Amino acid sequence: MKRTVVLIALAVLLLTGCWDRRELNDIGIVVAVALDKEPKTGKIIVTSQIIRPAALAKGASQKEAPVEIFSATGNTTIEAARNVTQVLDRRNVYFHTKLLVISEQIAKEGVISYLDVFSRGRESRGYIWICVAKDVPSRDILGVKKGIEQIQARYLVSLIRNEKFHFRSHTLNILRFYKQILGTGINPVTGALEITESPAYPIEQKPEKTTRNIRLHRSAVFKKDKLVGYLTPQEARGYNWIIGKPKNGIMSMPSFLDPEKKYSVEILNSSSDIIPSLKGGKASFVIRVKATTALAETQGQTKPLNPGQMLELIKKAEKRNEVMIKTEIETAIRAAQTKFKSDIFGFGSSVSKKYPKEWVKMKSRWEELFPEAEYTVEVKATIKRTELTISPMKAEE
Repeated sequence: MKRTVVLIALAVLLLTGCWDRRELNDIGIVVAVALDKEPKTGKIIVTSQIIRPAALAKGASQKEAPVEIFSATGNTTIEAARNVTQVLDRRNVYFHTKLLVISEQIAKEGVISYLDVFSRGRESRGYIWICVAKDVPSRDILGVKKGIEQIQARYLVSLIRNEKFHFRSHTLNILRFYKQILGTGINPVTGALEITESPAYPIEQKPEKTTRNIRLHRSAVFKKDKLVGYLTPQEARGYNWIIGKPKNGIMSMPSFLDPEKKYSVEILNSSSDIIPSLKGGKASFVIRVKATTALAETQGQTKPLNPGQMLELIKKAEKRNEVMIKTEIETAIRAAQTKFKSDIFGFGSSVSKKYPKEWVKMKSRWEELFPEAEYTVEVKATIKRTELTISPMKAEE
């Protein structure tokens, strides 16, 4: 018994510690990655945005950039990533990577082979956001400094998280993106990042007359793993209604009190159902959307209304909200069926769940069947409250 205790004690003393422990001074913490291709050689260009811990330390000079950008090429993604060490005095680690930006060229060619290393590697995480760089090399996206955040990758991630306030785009993490590519009955949609320019104001104390910005304005549509186009902001709103994403955001419409003015409602919550039906081998769908909103602003003016008049006005606004939501949904479906020919809503997935036996026969032909599928949209929108002001107001003349 004593001998066993001694052996256990020796094992504890000898085996404690992390076998793969790395000192902070030996590693480069990668917070964002961009993938491009060399036009002439076809080699992969991996660009890494790496944190400079010294620049973030208390008392560090504000002139010192908090990140460094390094690029290298290789025959594969991981080879290019390792080749970064030829110009960087650290060993890259990807435990804290928040964002992957891919070029249009790679997206159109097919991304699945480029993403293999991110799904296979021990250091990468499934919550990494994936975006497409629209009209520019993806490495340029990582090179634009804008926003309040010190670390630019965090600024980009904040843009993605802010989607809930406008729902004009839709971004996936790598895990969900990968699952939709490898699955059947649904194709992925993810965010598209653009570089724009705007005037530089004196208060910003910048030497240039213009400043570069990053805008998350559109959504990239895929057919399996290949980019086939981009949703417009209105189409993206319709797409988000169908998948039940809007939990916040603003809708604005012409005022009933003054057609030249507008009123806005804030979305409080929404839900959606896709109900498939099969008849004669043809699929049809009912899309039911419910939205709860609050009256956030009205530009139209009138003398105070009594409760009955205000209730009538709210009922009219609810009907108009329903028409707007329905129009956005139909616009999104029309684009998916005619422009992209890609089932981005999961119509096929809903068929597979309700009619699993029939889906086995249909799934190989779903790309042909989806553009012809018929659908009906049903919307119920309610205005739950009018916030602090009960009735529109008008100043006495």
